[in-house]
Amino acid sequence: MFPRFFTIFLFCTMVFFLAGCEREVGLGVVDLDRVLEESPRALYYQEQLDEAGREIEERYAIDSGDVSQEERLSLQEQAYEEYQSVKEELEDRLNEEIEQAVAEVAEEENLDIIFYRKAVSFGGQDITEQVVEKLQ
Repeated sequence: MFPRFFTIFLFCTMVFFLAGCEREVGLGVVDLDRVLEESPRALYYQEQLDEAGREIEERYAIDSGDVSQEERLSLQEQAYEEYQSVKEELEDRLNEEIEQAVAEVAEEENLDIIFYRKAVSFGGQDITEQVVEKLQ
């Protein structure tokens, strides 16, 4: 509830603040879920993560009879930490590319404010398709 209230409050504040401007404020929305599902870059990064996961799993594959329970748990923890590190790095790269694509589309479409679709019930120019195209 709080994030939705805060988003609405922030939106209203910006609209009232910008109401005195000479031109109309351009509002855009982007459906991040759709960007992640449809963009080739997001799919590429998911493939990279899957491949890294397989490699880590192979490297840390342990025959249950050869090591103690304590060693096995330690190796599993190491594998998990390595996987998480790779995942965070790939997510950071993808987030940077998405932010860049959104900024480019916003500039091209002369939009001042971009919201995520989940935070907006209605309104705003949907730029999701343009962002997906930028992430080819």
